[in-house]
Amino acid sequence: MRAIAINEFGGPDVFKEIELPTPTACEGQVVIAVKASAVNPVDYKVRDGRGAFLCPNFPAILHADCAGIISELGAGVSDFEVGDEVYAYAGGMMGKPGALAEFMMADARMIALKPSNHSFEEAAALPLVMMTAWYSLIDCFNIGSAHTLLVQGGTGGVGHVAVQLAKSRGAKVYATCGTDEKCDIARSLGADDAFNYETVTTKEMVDQATGGAGFDVVYNTPGADSIDQSVGAAAYRGTILDILGDFPIEPGFSMKWLNFSSVFAGRSITHDVDQAGVGNILRETAKLVEAGKLRALVHGKTFTFAEAGAAHEEAEHGSPTGKVVLSAHW
Repeated sequence: MRAIAINEFGGPDVFKEIELPTPTACEGQVVIAVKASAVNPVDYKVRDGRGAFLCPNFPAILHADCAGIISELGAGVSDFEVGDEVYAYAGGMMGKPGALAEFMMADARMIALKPSNHSFEEAAALPLVMMTAWYSLIDCFNIGSAHTLLVQGGTGGVGHVAVQLAKSRGAKVYATCGTDEKCDIARSLGADDAFNYETVTTKEMVDQATGGAGFDVVYNTPGADSIDQSVGAAAYRGTILDILGDFPIEPGFSMKWLNFSSVFAGRSITHDVDQAGVGNILRETAKLVEAGKLRALVHGKTFTFAEAGAAHEEAEHGSPTGKVVLSAHW
């Protein structure tokens, strides 16, 4: 099979097309004929060496997000059939080849039927970001109708699904974005309001949205750039949820008695734990999508697998709206 792989760490130009044996489904596994994948920050950090400890064995096939068609079932797999259209979060890290290939082997517990009203490209944009948002907002906090939430980066990969997931559970949801146009997109996704952080101060956001009380939860998706601003936005005894491990250094953090949680969505891939939980979240996500309560936001510029390097460059430096997606066109 054809694959896009790396044999060393480096810039976007390290991707090379290679030939590898087509995988054969082992017990409890399926083989997926890949139709689309998406870029996440972990992907370009593994590629350039910042996340070297997560890298599959060289030649390394990256990307955990996958959408495609089941081409083979391993022994013991009874929940799926050959020909099923599925999406998966099942590889691309620590010895498990990912989706940048014609075929990908995946643990059958970590896949689900893709939403019927989403294309392969749209479906491929969802797995990792939904894992991240679900673990944070539901597993860590149990967001609900009693809460106000501020999503930092409301049109980013994780941010755009966090807005929709929290709204589906009845929360009052606000978002920050870098342009007025992105603020409009966040509102179209369900945000009660959105603030351009280039022109609106934290105090103005807090006063306008919460009457000065602060947000019960601040979900920080951009990383270090906004983690300290999140302290100012949070209510007394509120919670900051983070996805990149950037702990606040703002002194107000302890003075406000804030709680802090940071999640890494790759635990089921890297530590072989709760694989069935991945499949369950994907199934629940498909229900939300098919009910019209959630949709993937795909960046306007898409790429082929042969353009993986350009896709990584766009995802890291192009300030994309939503997810950068690749179609498996060779």
